[in-house]
Amino acid sequence: MLPAELLSAPASAAGSPASRYAGATILICRPNTRLGNTLLMTPLLEEIEATLPSARVEILTACPAAHEVFREFPSVRRVHQLPFRGVRHPLRHLLTLLRVRRIRYDVLIDPCPRSWTARFLTRHLAARLKLGFASAHKGTGVDVSVPFEGAPPHMGDYPVYLLRRGLFELDEHASRMEMPKLNIRLTEAERLGGREEIVRVLGRDGAGPVVAVAAHATGAKRFAVDWWRRMIASLHTHLPATRVIEIRPPSGVAALPELPAYYSSRVRQVAAVVAAADCFVCADSGLMHLSAATDAATVGLFKVTEPRLYVPRRGASCALTASDSEPERIAERVAQLLKRAD
Repeated sequence: MLPAELLSAPASAAGSPASRYAGATILICRPNTRLGNTLLMTPLLEEIEATLPSARVEILTACPAAHEVFREFPSVRRVHQLPFRGVRHPLRHLLTLLRVRRIRYDVLIDPCPRSWTARFLTRHLAARLKLGFASAHKGTGVDVSVPFEGAPPHMGDYPVYLLRRGLFELDEHASRMEMPKLNIRLTEAERLGGREEIVRVLGRDGAGPVVAVAAHATGAKRFAVDWWRRMIASLHTHLPATRVIEIRPPSGVAALPELPAYYSSRVRQVAAVVAAADCFVCADSGLMHLSAATDAATVGLFKVTEPRLYVPRRGASCALTASDSEPERIAERVAQLLKRAD
């Protein structure tokens, strides 16, 4: 969160950015389908609500779970939902864009340094001020262009850095100071529901730590089923009382059918169950970001992507670089994390 000293008298003086945009209508243009990329927008909303508490935010997205992700942010007044596969639903896609185009926003934020689609839409939507990154991928189409070279490494920090530099006119050092984390803002009722689901899946017998695993991932990020079985067997060697459940995709298809399992098409329900476990282990994926947006101790496994871009950053969470040949090393690290938390 932006430090308090940077929001003191000079920042709130008449004519300052905080004063000029105090009650602004803001459009976040992120027409992406992925859950992870949508969750990476939550630090920006945290920052807006802390610095511009009267601002009204609308979001242009193609993520089917966007309404659930942003539901507990009071600043978000509307989510403009593009169809998941726009080419299959051209009329719905066009009508949504026309609806957004009729509105003239005070501020339009294009928060991604690499999305050509977001910049194309930014050019054609109406706003008094358009804010975006300047990079090798994107250089024109906004009123305030912030050089991407100085941005912090984590993708969740990009939009916050952009807001601080571009709208609040802070220098590079101040713009990189303590950042909000991903947050889906689970309610107490949702957390209770997650704990109840864990009991339903595992029963009330047993007192060992609960480890949730998700073996599904896309492409080269995926680890083989045998890898997961070896990791779990090794974990039981270190901590025999450990109880392991599989978090399955919404389809319910099992990667590890021998394990008790939970699945749901509602991302907030999945988040609540993951948060109720003692540890969640998965490959770099949307589920990893979902877990990182809760208080769960998240172990993210990386083998083809750069950990510093996506590392889960809450509490005891961590990113581990893993190979296809060493599930036992990962099991040992997970066991160490569970022992420290005990």
